[in-house]
Amino acid sequence: MTSSPAPPSACSAAPAHHRPLRRLTARGRDETHRGVSSLELFFDLCFIVAITQAGAQLVHAMVEGDTGEGILNYLMIFFAIWWAWMNFTWFASATTTTTCCTGSSR
Repeated sequence: MTSSPAPPSACSAAPAHHRPLRRLTARGRDETHRGVSSLELFFDLCFIVAITQAGAQLVHAMVEGDTGEGILNYLMIFFAIWWAWMNFTWFASATTTTTCCTGSSR
């Protein structure tokens, strides 16, 4: 009896552009807790840095006497940053993926 070779897994050493795409699935409603990955924490840190930089620009505008324009610019930039962060957070919380080569669910 000859056994056929197993098909290559999605986590093989093949380049990413050769791997089949996996469909995203919704998280189970009965799932109570999910840990945070290091990538998600780094992504959050990038948003913190962006808000800090926007705040620094607000301070510079206030020192130069452009308080009204500085506040308006800060609010527009803050809203854009916050909107992007909220959408990413919602998407990451609503879906579940399996990390490649470990088989663990994040």
